[in-house]
Amino acid sequence: MSTREVTEGLAAAVVAAGPPPVPVLEPPWSIRVLSESDAPLVSRWMNEPHVALFWGQAWPASRWAAEIAAQLAGDFSRPCLVSFGDKPLAYVEIYRTPRDVVGLNYDAEPYDLGIHLAIGELGRTGQGLGRRLVRAVADGLFAADPRVRKILADPDERHLIARRMFQAADFDLLGIRDLGHKRAALHVYEISPDRREAVFTWSK
Repeated sequence: MSTREVTEGLAAAVVAAGPPPVPVLEPPWSIRVLSESDAPLVSRWMNEPHVALFWGQAWPASRWAAEIAAQLAGDFSRPCLVSFGDKPLAYVEIYRTPRDVVGLNYDAEPYDLGIHLAIGELGRTGQGLGRRLVRAVADGLFAADPRVRKILADPDERHLIARRMFQAADFDLLGIRDLGHKRAALHVYEISPDRREAVFTWSK
């Protein structure tokens, strides 16, 4: 179980929401849920210095295989691989914020979702792909489930590049919160009625 996961005192509506959906993405983006066989790639990415600095999960492939299996066995989060133009780009975790410590730090609703992401190859950073990735995943989650109202991100307070990325993708800063394992800059993206209508139109 993730050390972030909250398991006690969950409201019935939170439990009924079930696992997070997988985003609906348009080309050139694509996404799939990871399997244990993807552990070597995730491990390699997580051991890259630019990722390890803030993720702190520079684990061997065997431990990542166990982590992926544990996520798939529960309702808290889903580990995914996002590709751009058919080339793997990022590890993305999609999770239910009311089941996470972050949900204790804002007014969480049962279907709210959070995203953690890491662009694995340093050479693919600094090209604007991060901002586009964030918006694609966020809009894809709204398209996947119309009950979702808010998408949360909680980059480390010191991770200025990630914070700028989320803000460039129209996530608003809620404030700095101490989550126990880190001081996080909470950002939220609430879809507007006009944007929601547009997203649901292309997703049909």
